[in-house]
Amino acid sequence: MTGIRLRLPIGLLTALLMAPALGGCDTVSNKFLDTVSGKVQLACPPQNIVADASRRLTYRPGPGRDLTDIDNEIVITQVALTCDSNVNRNTRAGTMTVGVTTFMDAVRGPANPDRKTSIEYFVAVTDRADKVLYREGFTINLTFAENESRREVAAPPVRLTIPIQAGQTGKNFRILVGLVISREQLEINRRDRRPRL
Repeated sequence: MTGIRLRLPIGLLTALLMAPALGGCDTVSNKFLDTVSGKVQLACPPQNIVADASRRLTYRPGPGRDLTDIDNEIVITQVALTCDSNVNRNTRAGTMTVGVTTFMDAVRGPANPDRKTSIEYFVAVTDRADKVLYREGFTINLTFAENESRREVAAPPVRLTIPIQAGQTGKNFRILVGLVISREQLEINRRDRRPRL
């Protein structure tokens, strides 16, 4: 299932793209599902790919911005969630463990002779008011094989533990995923998000 794209207010987007780390679609009803162990299972939080940070187009150093100047292009294609709740039936409080797997397309451009690139991306958790509760950046060092120009990348799952207070469900939170990009790359995405390669 293709991840949902989301445009964010510029303040929140800037915080997600630039700030340092802070200390599946919603397809199931968010009603409490009783389990035989005396706990309850909550549906996963909604997840979104940040639209303005869904692509990273990197040119080689210098003023050139033609097709032949592209070093690499990275596009987030999908985000998959797995969720497990540890919520007490009586107190309705506990934790939710969320596994976040990010899928990307990586393309080597004409200006990438060494076949290497690093992919920086972030996973964040926000509340209903779009306050960032957690954000962490991750890096994947990628080497294209000989004569390989395109690669599908599945990032290692990121494990999150979200505290659940009485009365809260997965809908009280949102999982956001995006690429760490520069100001120039952000402006490129806002003009046109269609892949160049």
